[in-house]
Amino acid sequence: MTQTVEVVIPVYNERNEALRATLAACLQQTHPIARIYVVDDGSRRPVALPEVPQPAPEISLLRLEQNQGISAARNAAIARSTAPFLVCINAEVLPDPDWLATCVDYMSSRPQLGACYTRLVSATPDRLLTRWRMRFFELKFGPLSGPTPFAVGHAVLFRREAVDSVRGYNPLLRLHHEDSDICFRMRAAGWDTHYVAQSKCVSIQGDSLPELTRKILRDAGWYSPSESSLVHLYFAHTKMTLIRAGRNVVKGRFSFLPIDAAIWVYGLWMATSRTLRFRVTKRKAVQPITN
Repeated sequence: MTQTVEVVIPVYNERNEALRATLAACLQQTHPIARIYVVDDGSRRPVALPEVPQPAPEISLLRLEQNQGISAARNAAIARSTAPFLVCINAEVLPDPDWLATCVDYMSSRPQLGACYTRLVSATPDRLLTRWRMRFFELKFGPLSGPTPFAVGHAVLFRREAVDSVRGYNPLLRLHHEDSDICFRMRAAGWDTHYVAQSKCVSIQGDSLPELTRKILRDAGWYSPSESSLVHLYFAHTKMTLIRAGRNVVKGRFSFLPIDAAIWVYGLWMATSRTLRFRVTKRKAVQPITN
């Protein structure tokens, strides 16, 4: 019996071509998809669904009026879904045509498996910034399938029963760590997480210095001037940069050193300038109005 699967794609200020490519990859799956939920998480420009070839599964567009983060966006679609299997996939990720069939077959034969995922490769592996991201942001994927601590969030197949047992994603985790959190809670509830080596997804992420820097700042614990310490960032960001650069020297990855330096400088400049603007705005807001 074919297992019913529904797909959730959260979108926030994504490139139109990225969403179009991800939808096209979903429609090319050899395993049928019952419905696709595209969740616009309060994008500055409202998301418009691209034209898709027919026949195709029903595609529902959900729009959140305010940006609530990736966890809340996924939960909004999960709450509407009734399928026994759910796929959470990010825009800019293209699963191979056999991806869903491979994951469903793998999960169907393992009753205690709550989530599974496959390896992620880059569409532009020769670009220096992409090589840097794949080295420092993405997990290393081995040749053998088996248990893992958590499922990397680029594309995950969930058993609906497992997701319901932990009440979905934690909406307080707006930017990252939501993938590890849900899997850790599922494990505590008795569900396993596995890596599946037999298929893959392709990342078409357009790597840039600002985007990589924003990710580094989040890893250093800096989110915004109103909720993060600039002093802590200076210490943590510098420490992380020195450790990473030292490893690159030891491993002979000298081409990565200019990126390490650029991200360190750009990160400090970005956080400092935003903090100064925030303080000026806050000071003006509390000044008394005089006639």
